[in-house]
Amino acid sequence: MASTDPKRLLNRLRGVKVVLFDFDGPLCDLFAEYSAAAVAEHMKGFLADKGCLLRQFEAYTDTHQLLLDVAAAGVPAEIVKGLDGVLVDAERQAAKVARPIQGAAELIRGLAAMDRPMAITTNNSPASVQVYLKEHGLEREFSGRIFGRGDSPEEMKPHPACLRAAMKELGWESTPGNCLMIGDSWRDLEAARKAHVKFLAYAGLGDRYQQRVDALLEARADLLVRDMWELVEAFSNAGLSRRGAPVGE
Repeated sequence: MASTDPKRLLNRLRGVKVVLFDFDGPLCDLFAEYSAAAVAEHMKGFLADKGCLLRQFEAYTDTHQLLLDVAAAGVPAEIVKGLDGVLVDAERQAAKVARPIQGAAELIRGLAAMDRPMAITTNNSPASVQVYLKEHGLEREFSGRIFGRGDSPEEMKPHPACLRAAMKELGWESTPGNCLMIGDSWRDLEAARKAHVKFLAYAGLGDRYQQRVDALLEARADLLVRDMWELVEAFSNAGLSRRGAPVGE
Protein backbone atom coordinates (compact mmCIF):
# COMPACT_ATOMS: atom_id res chain seq x y z
CA MET A 1 0.00 0.00 0.00
CA ALA A 2 1.30 3.43 -0.91
CA SER A 3 1.84 5.75 1.99
CA THR A 4 2.60 9.37 2.71
CA ASP A 5 3.87 8.58 6.21
CA PRO A 6 6.47 11.29 6.98
CA LYS A 7 8.95 8.78 8.44
CA ARG A 8 8.80 6.56 5.36
CA LEU A 9 9.13 9.59 3.11
CA LEU A 10 12.16 10.80 5.05
CA ASN A 11 13.72 7.36 4.81
CA ARG A 12 13.25 7.34 1.03
CA LEU A 13 15.19 10.60 0.79
CA ARG A 14 18.18 9.35 2.80
CA GLY A 15 21.26 9.22 0.65
CA VAL A 16 19.66 11.04 -2.26
CA LYS A 17 22.16 13.26 -4.05
CA VAL A 18 20.48 13.65 -7.47
CA VAL A 19 16.82 14.29 -8.33
CA LEU A 20 15.29 13.34 -11.68
CA PHE A 21 11.91 14.87 -12.47
CA ASP A 22 9.29 13.69 -14.87
CA PHE A 23 7.83 16.72 -16.65
CA ASP A 24 4.11 16.44 -17.38
CA GLY A 25 2.62 15.67 -13.97
CA PRO A 26 5.18 16.55 -11.28
CA LEU A 27 6.18 19.92 -12.77
CA CYS A 28 3.15 20.97 -14.76
CA ASP A 29 -0.17 19.91 -16.23
CA LEU A 30 1.00 20.13 -19.82
CA PHE A 31 -2.40 19.74 -21.43
CA ALA A 32 -4.42 21.78 -18.94
CA GLU A 33 -5.53 24.12 -21.73
CA TYR A 34 -5.32 21.54 -24.52
CA SER A 35 -6.89 18.15 -25.02
CA ALA A 36 -4.37 15.34 -25.30
CA ALA A 37 -7.10 13.29 -26.96
CA ALA A 38 -7.52 16.03 -29.56
CA VAL A 39 -3.78 15.94 -30.22
CA ALA A 40 -4.05 12.19 -30.74
CA GLU A 41 -6.83 12.82 -33.27
CA HIS A 42 -4.58 15.28 -35.10
CA MET A 43 -1.82 12.67 -35.17
CA LYS A 44 -4.24 10.08 -36.57
CA GLY A 45 -5.28 12.60 -39.19
CA PHE A 46 -1.65 12.92 -40.23
CA LEU A 47 -1.38 9.15 -40.53
CA ALA A 48 -4.59 9.00 -42.55
CA ASP A 49 -3.26 11.62 -44.97
CA LYS A 50 -0.17 9.46 -45.45
CA GLY A 51 -2.23 6.31 -45.92
CA CYS A 52 -0.78 4.79 -42.74
CA LEU A 53 -3.70 4.86 -40.29
CA LEU A 54 -4.02 1.18 -39.47
CA ARG A 55 -7.31 0.03 -38.01
CA GLN A 56 -5.79 -0.82 -34.63
CA PHE A 57 -4.82 2.85 -34.12
CA GLU A 58 -8.24 4.37 -34.68
CA ALA A 59 -9.32 4.33 -31.01
CA TYR A 60 -6.05 5.63 -29.54
CA THR A 61 -6.17 8.66 -27.22
CA ASP A 62 -2.67 8.29 -25.68
CA THR A 63 -0.27 10.28 -27.87
CA HIS A 64 2.89 8.57 -26.67
CA GLN A 65 1.47 5.07 -26.98
CA LEU A 66 0.26 5.94 -30.47
CA LEU A 67 3.72 7.09 -31.50
CA LEU A 68 5.36 4.03 -29.96
CA ASP A 69 2.98 1.53 -31.53
CA VAL A 70 3.08 3.18 -34.95
CA ALA A 71 6.86 2.86 -34.93
CA ALA A 72 6.63 -0.77 -33.77
CA ALA A 73 4.13 -1.57 -36.53
CA GLY A 74 6.73 -1.02 -39.21
CA VAL A 75 5.39 2.28 -40.55
CA PRO A 76 8.14 3.92 -42.67
CA ALA A 77 10.67 5.86 -40.62
CA GLU A 78 9.98 9.16 -42.40
CA ILE A 79 6.28 8.88 -41.50
CA VAL A 80 7.14 8.13 -37.86
CA LYS A 81 9.43 11.17 -37.83
CA GLY A 82 6.66 13.33 -39.28
CA LEU A 83 4.20 11.99 -36.71
CA ASP A 84 6.63 12.89 -33.94
CA GLY A 85 6.89 16.38 -35.44
CA VAL A 86 3.12 16.77 -35.16
CA LEU A 87 3.34 15.83 -31.49
CA VAL A 88 6.32 18.13 -30.84
CA ASP A 89 4.42 21.10 -32.30
CA ALA A 90 1.41 20.35 -30.09
CA GLU A 91 3.55 19.91 -26.98
CA ARG A 92 5.37 23.20 -27.59
CA GLN A 93 2.09 25.07 -27.93
CA ALA A 94 0.70 23.38 -24.82
CA ALA A 95 3.86 24.23 -22.85
CA LYS A 96 3.25 27.95 -23.36
CA VAL A 97 0.03 27.77 -21.34
CA ALA A 98 0.73 24.69 -19.18
CA ARG A 99 -0.50 24.92 -15.60
CA PRO A 100 2.33 24.81 -13.02
CA ILE A 101 2.09 22.32 -10.17
CA GLN A 102 1.97 24.23 -6.93
CA GLY A 103 5.15 23.82 -4.91
CA ALA A 104 7.20 22.38 -7.79
CA ALA A 105 9.11 25.58 -8.55
CA GLU A 106 9.84 26.09 -4.85
CA LEU A 107 11.18 22.54 -4.60
CA ILE A 108 13.36 23.01 -7.67
CA ARG A 109 14.79 26.30 -6.45
CA GLY A 110 15.41 24.88 -3.00
CA LEU A 111 17.29 21.91 -4.42
CA ALA A 112 19.31 24.21 -6.69
CA ALA A 113 20.20 26.50 -3.78
CA MET A 114 21.63 23.51 -1.93
CA ASP A 115 23.68 22.41 -4.97
CA ARG A 116 21.56 19.32 -5.51
CA PRO A 117 21.97 18.23 -9.17
CA MET A 118 18.70 17.85 -11.09
CA ALA A 119 17.56 16.74 -14.51
CA ILE A 120 14.28 16.25 -16.35
CA THR A 121 13.64 12.75 -17.68
CA THR A 122 10.50 12.69 -19.76
CA ASN A 123 8.65 11.16 -22.69
CA ASN A 124 7.78 14.67 -23.84
CA SER A 125 9.94 16.50 -26.36
CA PRO A 126 12.92 18.45 -25.01
CA ALA A 127 11.69 21.44 -27.02
CA SER A 128 8.42 21.57 -25.06
CA VAL A 129 10.28 21.34 -21.74
CA GLN A 130 12.54 24.21 -22.78
CA VAL A 131 9.50 26.33 -23.64
CA TYR A 132 7.96 25.70 -20.23
CA LEU A 133 11.15 26.33 -18.25
CA LYS A 134 11.71 29.61 -20.08
CA GLU A 135 8.12 30.71 -19.46
CA HIS A 136 8.55 30.11 -15.72
CA GLY A 137 12.13 31.25 -15.19
CA LEU A 138 13.51 27.81 -14.38
CA GLU A 139 16.05 27.40 -17.19
CA ARG A 140 19.09 28.05 -15.01
CA GLU A 141 18.13 25.44 -12.44
CA PHE A 142 18.45 22.67 -15.02
CA SER A 143 21.22 24.14 -17.20
CA GLY A 144 20.06 22.22 -20.27
CA ARG A 145 19.82 18.88 -18.46
CA ILE A 146 16.68 17.80 -20.29
CA PHE A 147 16.48 14.18 -21.39
CA GLY A 148 13.33 13.70 -23.37
CA ARG A 149 11.90 11.92 -26.35
CA GLY A 150 14.43 11.53 -29.13
CA ASP A 151 14.49 9.86 -32.51
CA SER A 152 13.83 6.37 -31.11
CA PRO A 153 10.26 6.06 -29.75
CA GLU A 154 11.08 2.62 -28.40
CA GLU A 155 13.40 4.29 -25.87
CA MET A 156 10.60 6.23 -24.23
CA LYS A 157 9.81 5.22 -20.65
CA PRO A 158 9.28 2.54 -19.39
CA HIS A 159 12.62 2.08 -21.16
CA PRO A 160 15.26 3.56 -18.81
CA ALA A 161 17.30 5.29 -21.55
CA CYS A 162 16.54 8.87 -20.49
CA LEU A 163 17.30 8.13 -16.83
CA ARG A 164 20.59 6.48 -17.69
CA ALA A 165 21.53 9.36 -19.97
CA ALA A 166 20.79 11.85 -17.19
CA MET A 167 22.84 9.95 -14.63
CA LYS A 168 25.73 9.64 -17.06
CA GLU A 169 25.67 13.37 -17.76
CA LEU A 170 25.59 14.14 -14.03
CA GLY A 171 28.32 11.63 -13.21
CA TRP A 172 26.16 9.27 -11.14
CA GLU A 173 25.69 6.35 -13.53
CA SER A 174 27.73 4.01 -11.30
CA THR A 175 25.73 4.87 -8.15
CA PRO A 176 22.04 4.94 -9.20
CA GLY A 177 20.95 4.23 -5.63
CA ASN A 178 21.83 7.83 -4.77
CA CYS A 179 19.37 9.09 -7.41
CA LEU A 180 15.65 9.69 -6.94
CA MET A 181 13.06 9.97 -9.68
CA ILE A 182 9.79 11.79 -9.04
CA GLY A 183 7.13 10.63 -11.48
CA ASP A 184 3.39 10.19 -11.81
CA SER A 185 2.90 7.09 -13.95
CA TRP A 186 3.62 3.38 -14.13
CA ARG A 187 6.01 4.14 -16.99
CA ASP A 188 8.09 6.32 -14.66
CA LEU A 189 8.08 3.66 -11.96
CA GLU A 190 9.11 0.88 -14.34
CA ALA A 191 11.90 3.00 -15.84
CA ALA A 192 13.21 3.79 -12.35
CA ARG A 193 13.20 0.10 -11.47
CA LYS A 194 15.13 -0.81 -14.61
CA ALA A 195 17.65 1.95 -13.93
CA HIS A 196 17.92 0.92 -10.22
CA VAL A 197 16.89 4.41 -9.16
CA LYS A 198 14.80 5.26 -6.10
CA PHE A 199 11.24 6.27 -6.98
CA LEU A 200 8.68 8.56 -5.45
CA ALA A 201 5.18 8.61 -6.89
CA TYR A 202 3.38 11.93 -7.29
CA ALA A 203 -0.36 11.53 -7.70
CA GLY A 204 -1.29 15.20 -7.80
CA LEU A 205 -4.66 16.73 -7.17
CA GLY A 206 -7.78 17.37 -9.21
CA ASP A 207 -10.01 15.16 -11.31
CA ARG A 208 -7.29 12.69 -12.28
CA TYR A 209 -6.09 12.02 -8.73
CA GLN A 210 -7.84 8.69 -8.18
CA GLN A 211 -7.00 7.53 -11.70
CA ARG A 212 -3.30 8.17 -11.06
CA VAL A 213 -3.44 6.53 -7.62
CA ASP A 214 -5.09 3.40 -8.99
CA ALA A 215 -2.55 3.08 -11.82
CA LEU A 216 0.41 3.65 -9.49
CA LEU A 217 -0.88 1.14 -6.94
CA GLU A 218 -1.43 -1.42 -9.69
CA ALA A 219 2.22 -0.89 -10.66
CA ARG A 220 3.16 -1.51 -6.99
CA ALA A 221 4.25 2.00 -6.06
CA ASP A 222 5.05 1.89 -2.35
CA LEU A 223 5.33 5.59 -1.51
CA LEU A 224 3.07 8.31 -2.84
CA VAL A 225 2.53 12.02 -2.28
CA ARG A 226 -0.27 14.16 -3.63
CA ASP A 227 1.16 17.61 -2.92
CA MET A 228 4.60 18.96 -3.89
CA TRP A 229 4.64 20.98 -0.69
CA GLU A 230 5.01 17.65 1.14
CA LEU A 231 8.31 17.21 -0.67
CA VAL A 232 9.48 20.75 0.05
CA GLU A 233 8.98 20.02 3.75
CA ALA A 234 10.39 16.51 3.56
CA PHE A 235 13.60 17.56 1.81
CA SER A 236 14.01 20.33 4.36
CA ASN A 237 13.59 17.85 7.20
CA ALA A 238 16.08 15.54 5.51
CA GLY A 239 18.81 18.17 5.59
CA LEU A 240 18.06 20.39 2.60
CA SER A 241 18.35 23.50 4.77
CA ARG A 242 22.06 22.88 5.43
CA ARG A 243 24.20 23.90 2.46
CA GLY A 244 26.54 21.15 1.40
CA ALA A 245 25.12 18.53 3.76
CA PRO A 246 24.10 15.25 2.10
CA VAL A 247 20.36 14.63 2.26
CA GLY A 248 19.56 12.50 5.26
CA GLU A 249 22.83 13.07 7.08
